[in-house]
Amino acid sequence: MWRTRRRHLAEDATRHRARATLAYADGRFADAETAARTALARRERADGADSPAAAEDAVALAAVLAALDRRAEANALYQRALATYRRRRGPEHYDVAVCLHGLALLHADTEPAVSRRRLQAALRIKRSALGGIHPEVVEILDDMASLSRVPA
Repeated sequence: MWRTRRRHLAEDATRHRARATLAYADGRFADAETAARTALARRERADGADSPAAAEDAVALAAVLAALDRRAEANALYQRALATYRRRRGPEHYDVAVCLHGLALLHADTEPAVSRRRLQAALRIKRSALGGIHPEVVEILDDMASLSRVPA
């Protein structure tokens, strides 16, 4: 019974995250936030708050909140996901790089030196995971170039 309930909650969380992704891509950030919050709540009930799947939903919500300029809440979610990924998947995992990249962008204008270090770490991890000329690697290089125009 509980296994079936968990499976349904997890499937529902996946559907809500997909809705959040679509709303985010369309620029409907309020809708994206609602869907992302629902996804995270259901994923936590299905898999636990410390699960990698819940961390994925936390990162999705953090990206929405960053777009809404709600940095403190976005930062807390990125930090939570980062801790989960490091503990559950290891410090060199691709998902760690995703969190580092998100945190770097979140604080690029307020903490450029910290953002540079995070981008460098994300770049190293993604190069190792994806190869040197992957679009995600190029994206980090572009963000590093943009950040280099910000005084340290």
